[in-house]
Formats: sequence, C-alpha cells, structure tokens
Amino acid sequence: MTQQTYNANDVLMGGGGAPTAKFPEPGDTLDGTIVAPPQVYQERDYDPNNPGGGKPKTYPSGDPIMAVYVDVQTAQRDPSILEDDGVRRFYIEGRYLKGDVRDAIRKTGATGLEVGGRLRVTFTQREDPMDKRSRKYWQVEYTPAGNAALMGGDPAPAAPAVSTQPPTPAPAPAGGPSAQDITTAKTLIAAGLTDDVIHTSAPSLSAEVLAALRNAAAA
Repeated sequence: MTQQTYNANDVLMGGGGAPTAKFPEPGDTLDGTIVAPPQVYQERDYDPNNPGGGKPKTYPSGDPIMAVYVDVQTAQRDPSILEDDGVRRFYIEGRYLKGDVRDAIRKTGATGLEVGGRLRVTFTQREDPMDKRSRKYWQVEYTPAGNAALMGGDPAPAAPAVSTQPPTPAPAPAGGPSAQDITTAKTLIAAGLTDDVIHTSAPSLSAEVLAALRNAAAA
C-alpha cells in the first residue's frame, strides 16, 4: 500500500489531498488532465501491520529511493466521497511503473509531466494472476499540455458544488497575476477545466482575470 504523503497547503487548509487512484483489477484505468505540478516523496517498504508506515526505502549507498505523485482530473466519481470532484492522486513508484511513465513521456519529446498534460494509465495484468503481490504490468500514454489542449476530449470537469450562497472569488495577491499562472490558466481553459480547478494551479489569478482569459479564448 502506498504511503500517505502531505502537501503543505493541504495541511494548512485542513485537507488531506485528493483520493488515491486505485487499480485493484486488470483493466482499471486512470485517464485525465494533470491539474497540479508533480510532487516528490520517499518510497517505503510494505508493512502489512502498518500500511503506509514501513521503513523508508534507500539504495545500498544509503541514498533515499524517491518517487512522484501527481493529481489528475478524471471523470470518476465515488458516491462514498463527499462532493467528489474527480481529482485522483496517482503515485508513480517502483522501477517498472516509473520506467513505463518515463518511456511514455520520452515518446512525446516532453521533458516531464506538466500541468495541462493528459495522462492515461491502465493496469493490464499481473505476472502471476494468483499472487496479488506479484509485479503489475502497465500501459501508459502521455500527451503534453499543448497537444492535449488542441485535441480536446478530456474527461468531464467536476461539477461545481451546490451552494445556497454565491461564491466569493478569492482575491489575487497584492503583486497581481503572475505570467506563469496566466500561461497555466490558458492551457487549462483550452482543456475545458472549471475555474475552481484552474485556481488551484494558478492561485494568483482573480475571478475577473480568469473571465477575461476565457473571453479572449472564445474570441
């Protein structure tokens, strides 16, 4: 089982991050648009008595074995999760899965996973179908952000939460919107994502700036 990791803003704002993407059976697929920059964490040994709390993994040299997780906007909805917005956290750990994702990225000429890129991962089979701990085989496809925006057809973005009060737009930082956030927002607008999702990846943009970017994209 994958270890629990924490994002600083999740802790600050009282959240635990997106639900983990799960692949219990062959054929299970994660498909969607990356909505936040990839994050790094140290892998841990599997401990059946303390899932997620095993000993941190290291190489023989003593250097930590690191892995990556990324948040992906999907069309999945779990009725047991209150106000599920479809974002799933995908943990890329183990040399085989890391290698498959790396190969998929290299085929596109990209240098890594990026916000706005589209990721599709399918668990195809186990080395030993009778052993749940045996190696998993994966099929991984990656589309860089620019190409994903041109292709369209991303999974439906999350519907806004129902509220009896009109939402209050978050104010932009005193320094105004950053150029990087504007670029990110343009990519995610082209991918069809909602303002709530875009603001997570481009927090310096006010509701007015997002509206202006949408109008410019539609012109």
